[in-house]
Amino acid sequence: MTDIEHVIKDLERKANISREIHIYSSKKCRKWGNLILILTIGFTMVITFFSLAGPLLFQLGENGRIIFGIIIAIAGLLILILSISDRIFGLNERYSAHIQGVNLLTDFIRECHQFRHTEIKTLDEEKKLMTLRSFQDKYSQIHQLLPLDDISDIEFLKIKQNYYLKVEVSKKLDDDPHLNVEEAIKSH
Repeated sequence: MTDIEHVIKDLERKANISREIHIYSSKKCRKWGNLILILTIGFTMVITFFSLAGPLLFQLGENGRIIFGIIIAIAGLLILILSISDRIFGLNERYSAHIQGVNLLTDFIRECHQFRHTEIKTLDEEKKLMTLRSFQDKYSQIHQLLPLDDISDIEFLKIKQNYYLKVEVSKKLDDDPHLNVEEAIKSH
């Protein structure tokens, strides 16, 4: 493997890990968004039930009904805040940005792979260097477009570890198509 191939393969590896990070981050955003949606729907149903049936279920005096109405109104305001929390935290926007990052990185990885396996053989050294610079510039531009990763160091290391395990099991699968994938992952 030439130095240029090695550098491009390293860019491809970095892009693969970045893609795994953005996949993880998009799933995290989607999970929080879905949780907020479920909580909003559930609490809205509970508040609606108690606002309609509460006075019938609980024998309250005049002051009790006023206090109950105030509690229901405050709960309604909390539900409103919960329902607009997606706008406040931008979960859907972050989810979309991570998905866009996954797509950009996937295209970049595909281009690197294609260059290393087919195109590099047809170019002279000068064109190889120009292409290498082009890949480096493109990788830099992609990372400027990507959203910031909001993962911890432990999450990063686990994502990286899972990526390398996936690569290792994939190589074993190439040699043995009958490989038990679950067992191969567990054995590491």
